[in-house]
Amino acid sequence: MQAKGSSQSILIVGSGPAGLEAARALGLRGYKVALAEASTELGGRVAKECRLPGLAAWGRVRDYRAFQLNKMSNVEIYFDSHLSADDVLSFGFENVALATGSTWRRDGVARAHVVPLPSDGALPVFTPDDLMAGNIPAGRIVLFDDDHYYMGGVLAELLVAHGARVTLVTASAYVSDWTRNTLEQRAIHRRLAGLGVDIELNRTVMGIAAGGVVTACTYTGRGRDLTADALVSVTSRLPRDDVWRALKERSAEWTGNGIRSIQVIGDAEAPGPIAWATYAGHRYARELDEADIGDALPFRREVTALAC
Repeated sequence: MQAKGSSQSILIVGSGPAGLEAARALGLRGYKVALAEASTELGGRVAKECRLPGLAAWGRVRDYRAFQLNKMSNVEIYFDSHLSADDVLSFGFENVALATGSTWRRDGVARAHVVPLPSDGALPVFTPDDLMAGNIPAGRIVLFDDDHYYMGGVLAELLVAHGARVTLVTASAYVSDWTRNTLEQRAIHRRLAGLGVDIELNRTVMGIAAGGVVTACTYTGRGRDLTADALVSVTSRLPRDDVWRALKERSAEWTGNGIRSIQVIGDAEAPGPIAWATYAGHRYARELDEADIGDALPFRREVTALAC
């Protein structure tokens, strides 16, 4: 880790994977770091996701960094600190990193749909954020997984554990399609089938109405109604960037308040896997007061062009 640059102080807003790693790496470089967390615990999305079935080990992303930060006298952690743009401008930190995370969409926009799903508002719609906060629906549940990562399968298992009858609908040909890359996909499908989850592949939810949802085959478009008491929508996430947008509009005030830079990092910039958010925090810390560290591939990829 390179030595500290010309700056002295950094405010990091948010203690998810990006914020924690940025604080750890900046602390090692010797900066004075303040880490502001809106809730009462560290970890952001990791703190929530590690409580889901099978994901307890992910808490190590938080625990390792929290342990390291507690050993650093130049890093201060502040809980219950829900900061506004006015707060950030008034504190006097030279640099600010906004690692405020993201929220799951409720309107169904993701891969299969680029506009919100039609809905008359009569059927309750839940997101992963709702379930992770303990707001878990009961009865007959349709879980629409258009994320294709791990969250859909994990939440289906959580719903079954709470007594729900679950139908998992996905536009993919596989449950938790992305996990084929980690060789977990077959185990996930067997696990859910063994728990009694009804699995409907190659289908997408097309509409939401009282009493259920309308699904359609991704190939033929043939529709079918599914009765449900609620829909759990596992689709895509939106950056939680309200503070960043407010600060950007007031960029003319930065210099007068002693601010050299404000940067948005991690899921607040572009929602992605936990590893990506962690790397974003590390890269921010490495590049502060320095040139771009770069991450270009050490070899050239040849791309074939089609000649007309």
